[in-house]
Formats: sequence, structure tokens, C-alpha cells
Amino acid sequence: MTRLVVDDLSMRFGGITALDGLSLTIERGQICGLIGPNGAGKTTLFNCVSRIYQPDEGRILLDDLDLLSVPAHGIAAKGVARTFQNLGLFPSLNFLENTMAGAYPRGRTGFVRALTRVGVRREERTIRADAYRLLEFLELEHLAFTPAADQPFGTLKRLELARALAARPQLLLLDEPAGGLTHAEVDELAQTIKRVRDELGLTVLLVEHHMAMVMGISDQVVAMNFGKKIAEGTPAEVRQHPEVVAAYLGTRA
Repeated sequence: MTRLVVDDLSMRFGGITALDGLSLTIERGQICGLIGPNGAGKTTLFNCVSRIYQPDEGRILLDDLDLLSVPAHGIAAKGVARTFQNLGLFPSLNFLENTMAGAYPRGRTGFVRALTRVGVRREERTIRADAYRLLEFLELEHLAFTPAADQPFGTLKRLELARALAARPQLLLLDEPAGGLTHAEVDELAQTIKRVRDELGLTVLLVEHHMAMVMGISDQVVAMNFGKKIAEGTPAEVRQHPEVVAAYLGTRA
């Protein structure tokens, strides 16, 4: 398990401040729910941690590793994986192949060996076996050789999770994983996230608008508004915080 520290992070887009001196800590093995109205800066934070964005100021530490020193293409190899609001799967590939795609950033084949095929088959067998075990873990093994195209949205959400887990992350970033799911699928997803944390030993940062799910599975919750942290604590503490109530209901804090 690993620890994430975000220290005084700021990010600006022209005259717009998306993150304004944001600091938070997620302890090893915690599920941290990140909440806030649209435009609060949640996805910007995700994009900084996953190295899509380079913040203007601050630090992001994964244990003792400065993630801001890692190029975007190297982030998966350092133990960070994420899902996205919009699915980015390969529709023509089957479930097993889509899952295997998530493992290649941690592979050891290298360019020269890939050209000569030396050692490639052995590594591919290992990746395939690991991917199938992940599909079993997420109860998707019956779809292993089924193309992703035209499958139910909730099923594809689980497939995207399998692909992220194939990178063997220490830190898992989930960007609105419950979006578009039915109530039954949301309940199932909540249990899956807890099982992933418990059985695979991950630290999880979760951005989600489905408040019941966030409050039900998070060890800590961080509330944001206008790029700043306005509350942090247990789900019960944050739910009752006056600034959180004001941000969501438009009342005076």
C-alpha cells in the first residue's frame, strides 16, 4: 500500500484558477472520496496526479517519489492507474485483450526485444494469465473472448476497471465510475471498490457525484469548491460541514 500527499497544488488556465493551494493526504489503504460541485477542480486534480497536466505550483508525492518528476508515459510504471469518465476501451477487441492492454506499460520487453520477438511470447503468456485472473476477480470471465462492442454500459465500466488493475497499481484513481449506472449497478460497484482495496491492497482516490456511494465506502472525504479544499474528514463530518452545505445548496455558510 502507498501514501499520496498533495502539497499546496495550484493550476491555472489563463485567468482561471482551477486549483488554488490544494493540500490533502491519503493514507495507505484508504479510500478517499473527492466531492464538490461541477467546476470545483476535482478532475483537474486527477489530471495532475496522473500527469496529464503539469501544475504551476506545489508537489505530489507517492510515498517518497515526486510524481511531478515523472513523465506522463512513465506514470503507470510508478504504480498509478486511473479510469476515465468516458470509456476509452477498444470496441473491436475482446474483454481479455482490453484487459491485457492495461498491463503493457509495466512490461519489460523493450523496443529491441519486441522487434526480435526475444522473450515476448513468455511475457505475453504471463500478461494473458494475469488478465484472465482479473476478469475472474471482477466476475467477467464468461465474457473473456467477447468483443467489447455493444455490451451493457455497466459491464464496460467493470471492464475499464479491470484494465486499470492490470497495471498492478498501488494508487488507483477512479473518475466518476458510477456515472450512467443503475441503482443496482452502483451498489454492486461500491462493493467491488471495497473488495479491490481490501484484497489487492490499494490506496484509492475516488471522484464521484453519487453521494450515497461516496459516503458509504470512503474512509475520508475531501470537499472542494472553486479549486480549494473546504472540508476534510469522515463522511459524517463532511456531510454536516456548513461550507459543504452552502456549496451544494447555495445557502450561506
